[in-house]
Amino acid sequence: MNYMKLSYFAAEPYLQSRDQHLMLGSSIIRAQQIAEYLGAKYNPRSGWENDVCIWVKPDLEAESAYVKTAGSKTYLDMIDYSRYVHWLRDHPDERGIVSSQFAYDILKEEMPGRIVLIPQQHCNFENFVRRRKKIANVGVIGSPRSFKYPLAEIGKRLEQIGLRLITNFNFQTRQDVTDFYKKIDIQIIWYTRRMFLKTPLKIINAASFGIPSVAAPHDGYKEVDDYYLKARTIDQLISEVKRLKNPQNYKAATKNLLGMAAKYHIKKIAKLYKQLV
Repeated sequence: MNYMKLSYFAAEPYLQSRDQHLMLGSSIIRAQQIAEYLGAKYNPRSGWENDVCIWVKPDLEAESAYVKTAGSKTYLDMIDYSRYVHWLRDHPDERGIVSSQFAYDILKEEMPGRIVLIPQQHCNFENFVRRRKKIANVGVIGSPRSFKYPLAEIGKRLEQIGLRLITNFNFQTRQDVTDFYKKIDIQIIWYTRRMFLKTPLKIINAASFGIPSVAAPHDGYKEVDDYYLKARTIDQLISEVKRLKNPQNYKAATKNLLGMAAKYHIKKIAKLYKQLV
């Protein structure tokens, strides 16, 4: 089958002027990486007219090209932007892609036959496994505002139990992300706001390296519910991290992570896109 019949459209990523944080990273994950892996088109100016067209978080008001491609061969990849749900409700002939089981289970009932579930692939294409002699580093990655608690205080509390906090808010490439995970032993996530389209990508990324995550429970993590340690308060988060310093607890927490993450390797996710052709 000719997978050049897939065209991906996405705005180019850029660095936010305020803190140099990468914006539109989803364009890299959901368009650039997949297009390159499949040998598909990425932001073509022509030759897409007979293709299956996938638009990643487009500006629906400004992107006239989207209107031209809209139809039976077009999919709107929503990622984490709920505004697109409203748009699809108003355009019953269009179809969407979601990347979390929670969002899919809800929208497939509301829009039967119009929603496709394609999870995000993890960053660890090379299947590197983190080997450690001791538990020393706790990591936070994302945007500077993705961890909804003062990081300075978290850092101090981790120091009190003999652990060091490492953050990465200025990554620009997949290699930057994989280098971060190669340095940490535990990942912590603290996002307590309800977000309809939130995805468990960070948990899956860490799991692909054999690294456990401690996080506030979230509906968007439905498909990995048994693969991360839940903490409902910051005190519980610190307590769970402290427990992971025990080698037996750590081994138990990481037992099935690699097997779970294998389902999200790019070679598996690419097959889901092939089914659209």
